[in-house]
Amino acid sequence: MGTDNEPYADTVDATVSDFEFSTDLPIDSGDFFQLLTNEQTRYVLYLLTERGEAVHLEEITDYFDSSSDEVMLHHTVVPRLVDFHLIDYDQETRAITPTPICDDLTPALETVKTLETEPVNEFLEEMN
Repeated sequence: MGTDNEPYADTVDATVSDFEFSTDLPIDSGDFFQLLTNEQTRYVLYLLTERGEAVHLEEITDYFDSSSDEVMLHHTVVPRLVDFHLIDYDQETRAITPTPICDDLTPALETVKTLETEPVNEFLEEMN
């Protein structure tokens, strides 16, 4: 029985060794993975950790196609990131700024980004 899986063992070991994923996350790992289930949330976190500075919501909403995406960003994504203390949000300027906790997620987010099948690099290039 064990011999059936042996051809894949080297591939799995090589793939796992290519990714260094720290378990020292600044938030609960279950919360982190739950946040990652939403594409908009991932993209916002990728952008913030790449830039390391404030981003205006208008920049992000211009990328997403529909008004429902914009509503979700304003009413779901931003409030959740604020609740987890990953961003500060200035309602007056509509700017989101990564917190030190968000900065601490950078290594984990970089690993997750390499696993993306969506055009995340296109998004980041357009935002920069």
